[in-house]
Amino acid sequence: MTVGAIERAARADPDAQPLTEGDLKRMKRTPRAKIIRRALELTQEEFAARYHIPLGTLRDWEQGRAEPDQPTRAYLTLIARDPEHVGRTLNMKELFIVRLDGGGWAVRRPGAERSTAVTATQAEAIKRARQMEPSATIRVQNRHGEFRSLTAAP
Repeated sequence: MTVGAIERAARADPDAQPLTEGDLKRMKRTPRAKIIRRALELTQEEFAARYHIPLGTLRDWEQGRAEPDQPTRAYLTLIARDPEHVGRTLNMKELFIVRLDGGGWAVRRPGAERSTAVTATQAEAIKRARQMEPSATIRVQNRHGEFRSLTAAP
């Protein structure tokens, strides 16, 4: 068949009519994960890790085996509009500097039972925490048990 004959046959099929302007206006625009990922120049593995999406789920979306639900479409919209902010928010690191009962200071990760490092002074503990995670928010305990936040190196 010629190209013209194929087009005439397709237009003659009542079930395969092209979309009208009205059809296009009422259709929802959903950000496609693959387009967002490629625009960010990330591999599937990098995109999945950075935005905390299971790799298999991302692959299913990209290969058309599954569609993101409504909350996920909203999440993909946020990633598309401000990927750096979403990435920073999700991957924010935090360390705690706490006073030890027997004296000294400990560097702890959230939820950890054991200290990552123990130092003699608070200043040494802060320095050690900054060496461990330079971009982390450091929360320092005062003598009343309250925490203040340090986000940038002095």
